[in-house]
Amino acid sequence: MTFRRFARSATVAALASAAVLGWAQQPPIRVAHIDTFSGPTASTGATVAKTLLYAVQRINERGGVLGRKFEVVQMDNAGDSNKAVASLTSTVDQNIRLLVQAGNSGIAGALLTAVDKHNQRNPDKRVLYLNYGSALPELTEAKCSFWMFRFEAHQRMKMRAIADYVAKTPSIQKIYLLNQDYSFGHEVSKDAREIIGKARADVQFVGDEFHPFGKIKDFSPYVLKIKQAGADTVLTGNWGNDLALLVRASKEAGLKTKYITYYGGLYGVPTAIGPAGEDTVLQIASWHPNVPVEDKQPELEKLQKDFKANFGEDLYYTSILVQMDMLAKAIEKVGNADDVAAIARALEGMEYDSPFGKIKMRKDDHQATHPLYINQLVKGVKYDAEGLGLGWKTVAKVDGSVTEPPLACKMKRPD
Repeated sequence: MTFRRFARSATVAALASAAVLGWAQQPPIRVAHIDTFSGPTASTGATVAKTLLYAVQRINERGGVLGRKFEVVQMDNAGDSNKAVASLTSTVDQNIRLLVQAGNSGIAGALLTAVDKHNQRNPDKRVLYLNYGSALPELTEAKCSFWMFRFEAHQRMKMRAIADYVAKTPSIQKIYLLNQDYSFGHEVSKDAREIIGKARADVQFVGDEFHPFGKIKDFSPYVLKIKQAGADTVLTGNWGNDLALLVRASKEAGLKTKYITYYGGLYGVPTAIGPAGEDTVLQIASWHPNVPVEDKQPELEKLQKDFKANFGEDLYYTSILVQMDMLAKAIEKVGNADDVAAIARALEGMEYDSPFGKIKMRKDDHQATHPLYINQLVKGVKYDAEGLGLGWKTVAKVDGSVTEPPLACKMKRPD
């Protein structure tokens, strides 16, 4: 089923359910989803949209919030900051007070600035911005805002988890840093040296290189440098084709090097990497389908099976489910879905025992902390990845308290 067909079917089903539950008399709680639904990264936007619709569907099936159902209004930013900011105007014009966006941190930063300015100028039409996982730390540090909450660990928090893993893995001795040449790649490089360097002073960084984003078709020259440097591990923030081509080139060259990645499990990447990823690719993630049994709550198995049955994909963006559940709890506590300032205060300091682990939303910077997993792509696990015959196996679990960053936010709060 195509995404458009699913969305139509979901809307019809939601309306039918609403009629049964008496929601036809109650206006929906609308949420603007300003994300990338066209252009080179549209496939990621589609997966995110499916996950948000699924999260909303789950809440609506439970009876909604305050007798009202959630309704998602999609707005395509086409991967462009200006279009995202323009969508904010459309959000306000439609009297929508809640918006969701993440992914591209540049777009997130522009949108956050626009939300702050709008809310300052229009105290009667304020909006609340929920971010399910933009990676740059500054969004809840230097640019932190009372009007934005991030429900996913940012890049530096994940690096702290990677450092914890490296500190407990003596076989890692020589690390090669290879990243895409843009802000995120440079952050990964800088933080790896600082944070891993403190955790394991004996580790050598034998390479630190950047390559053009999305333009390299042959990674064999980079693989040769990795080989000559004697690296046993490559740490990379690469994603998409840049990651797949790198790992495949490494396999073709006969390297035994392990790859610690941020986005090895992103939808489509395991398929693109193929068998070359077996025992080679590791990823840092909030969850995966094969989490150890002792970490599961009964709902987990159902979530994975249910999502895959509906969409043909593994559940990946668990932060979206967490985000919407916490939003619902905040609205219920406030008793008003339109008072976004009160909803924000209800989210501050909230602790939520989610199916994926305990989530804590820090009051002082609106950054969530939660468990993280280091996973390896292997054979012989219960749930494979994308029909590949390989799936993710946990090699380390890192508690949220380990990754919690020091406060670097000076938040301006509304009167």
